[in-house]
Amino acid sequence: MRKIVSDTGPILHLRETGSLDLLREAGRIFIPPMVDLELLSHISSWKKLKYSWLTIERLRPDEYSNTSSLIGLGILDAAEAEAIILAQRLKADWLLTDDTAARIMATRMGLEVHGSLGVILWAATDGFLDYNEAKKTLEKLSRSSLWLSPKILDQSFKALAQIFPSKS
Repeated sequence: MRKIVSDTGPILHLRETGSLDLLREAGRIFIPPMVDLELLSHISSWKKLKYSWLTIERLRPDEYSNTSSLIGLGILDAAEAEAIILAQRLKADWLLTDDTAARIMATRMGLEVHGSLGVILWAATDGFLDYNEAKKTLEKLSRSSLWLSPKILDQSFKALAQIFPSKS
């Protein structure tokens, strides 16, 4: 089973599209405490939601200095920094983030990074969404709190057409 660490964005955005359960299909999801706190501030019912496929994983005391170093660079917030440090320790298969700076930093640190959009395209590729479901989910994502440029959205629909060539 794939080990995945997520920061706040993908969980929030996939929830807004009604497709948060795709994460359960993707693997075992881990979030650090700061991500849990951010989600609680965005989703009032977050504390009541108990997902068996999601684990809140504390950082070790020695990892907080690494987190502080990343935050000190001035481009990441605490949740993003904690997610990157946790992904390194767990040797995660994927780090999920929709933040550009976090993506760049994590990639430089050797992590495989995906975002909300990547999760939807992965789900279509692996058969968890059919063409119509994937298209509708991409459309919902474009109306969520995640900003997607028209170019990226267009490329996503083109990728979907390659995944389902008989539909294009």
